[in-house]
Amino acid sequence: MRIVLFHPVLLPPRDYGGVERVVQWLAQGLLERGHEVHIAALAGSILPLGCHLIEVDRRSFSAVELMKILPKGVDLIHFMAPVSEEIWDNLFVPKLLTVHGNGKLGEKFPKNSVFLSDSHARLHGASCFIYNGINPDEYLFSPDQKKSWYLFLSKTHWRVKNLSGTMKFCRKAKVSLKIAGGSRPFFNRMMCWFQPHFEWIGPVSGVKKAYYLAHAKALLFPVRWPEPFGLVIAEALISGTPVVGFPRGSLVELIPPEVGVLLESEDEWIRLLEEGTLLADPERCRQWALEKFHYRGMAENYERIYQQIFQGRILHEVYPRGLGWNLM
Repeated sequence: MRIVLFHPVLLPPRDYGGVERVVQWLAQGLLERGHEVHIAALAGSILPLGCHLIEVDRRSFSAVELMKILPKGVDLIHFMAPVSEEIWDNLFVPKLLTVHGNGKLGEKFPKNSVFLSDSHARLHGASCFIYNGINPDEYLFSPDQKKSWYLFLSKTHWRVKNLSGTMKFCRKAKVSLKIAGGSRPFFNRMMCWFQPHFEWIGPVSGVKKAYYLAHAKALLFPVRWPEPFGLVIAEALISGTPVVGFPRGSLVELIPPEVGVLLESEDEWIRLLEEGTLLADPERCRQWALEKFHYRGMAENYERIYQQIFQGRILHEVYPRGLGWNLM
């Protein structure tokens, strides 16, 4: 098939860039399966070998303009972010949207939409989902070199990611915590000044991120919203690192007892961190991630959906809509 992945940003991402990296891994997987892959992104993007760049100005484009720059004979356009209903309805080629976030209450999505987990789909009155996949070659696996510290890796300024709760649990348990990712460097660094067991790492990517994921005792992920997927969960597990989180959204699917722990109360968190006994074998964590979150599996699953849409199937009978959520 001749496929266009549409994500009008600069690739690859300079920092974490979860969606951007998923786009590149999906392109790589589709190429390996014999498809012709074009990526609509900003000028200057560097794509996986074999991909074709379609330069897009994200500030101004319409269905007419997009049709002009699409390759001849395109079989399907795969959007990685919502576009206006006008553009969607006036693109006369098969198309698919992957919804990466949680929709606002009443927000409508195309019938041909895919979500990131079963819980994510159900939160929008939908059923079709595909787990994100990652490339294990970009991560380390050092099961014999685990350290004594825990890791928080997320957008530190997002309340839903709950850095404050993570710091509270670790402070009360008197355990070491390394904080990576996000923004507000002065605020986060200042918070660590008063906690001798805390260290502010800042934004990480590439080899540096792989090091922290592989050497952490566990990834702490007490999110306060219905997490759509949580790419860092897959990254930690493929690095042989168990995950401790709240039972919210996708975490119930992604973290079975053999690879992590889901805890509800503050007392349970503090007790677990104090004891430091996580019954999760690094080999089992990695194997679970390879089975569930490999980019080749993601590409195969999307290929199956592409074929269905190309043949005229509509994924959902009614429009998926945001059903609303609150901080938990």
